[in-house]
Amino acid sequence: MNKQPHIHPSVSIDTPAHRLVTVDSLYLRVMNDRVQDIYRDTEHLATALDAIKTKDDVSQGVLVAVKAALYTNSELAGIISDMFCEHALSYQTEVTDYE
Repeated sequence: MNKQPHIHPSVSIDTPAHRLVTVDSLYLRVMNDRVQDIYRDTEHLATALDAIKTKDDVSQGVLVAVKAALYTNSELAGIISDMFCEHALSYQTEVTDYE
């Protein structure tokens, strides 16, 4: 049974060859897993900073700034992971045996 491969919508007959690359889907999944690791790690670090209690206004300001940066990076990692899932991982060609 020959199924048509899923073609990413950004690829057309007019797409220049120099813009096309072949990437192993396993490699893409590993990259996405690493991005998800970054997402989880930054979330956990930001949450861990909540355990630090200080009455010093400067120290409290530093904690708030670092937590905000970690949450921003976590959000960005989530967006990148979504992009992987939406644009790269869902468009894989099916390899079939030759008869």
